[in-house]
Amino acid sequence: MSKKDVAKSTLDQIFSFFKIAPQVDIAEGEENLLDIKIVGDNISYLIGYRGQALDALGEIVTHAVFKQTNEWPNLVLDVNGYNQQRVERLHNLSKRFIDRVRFFQTEVEMPFMNAWERKQIHTYVSEYDDVASESRGNGKNRKLYLLPKKRKI
Repeated sequence: MSKKDVAKSTLDQIFSFFKIAPQVDIAEGEENLLDIKIVGDNISYLIGYRGQALDALGEIVTHAVFKQTNEWPNLVLDVNGYNQQRVERLHNLSKRFIDRVRFFQTEVEMPFMNAWERKQIHTYVSEYDDVASESRGNGKNRKLYLLPKKRKI
């Protein structure tokens, strides 16, 4: 079975337990990416508090694909466009912290974020010439910092 088929089968099994039948679209992209979009009515519980249920669902699908194909998939799972809204909120948050870094010319610690959220911030901040991002710490204590880039004279 392909990774796409395993992911679809796993989601179908999970959804049968919930007695729901949302629309599931899976696209295979670059770098082994499985882009999974789930759309349906009254399925916000698949997102959960701050996306925790969505993250857990992604972990289950990832491990199921690995177990059956012996390859770790790169997986992006979205329910009713939640991740796009999440990215926009993270970008808006980043803008406020970037403004602080620019104004005070000092490093700023951002609120706690999971790995996916930190990656989104790192990607967004990389578009700026005068601000850099850096993660520090280990495991659950990992934090994201924004700092001014040194200017070359």
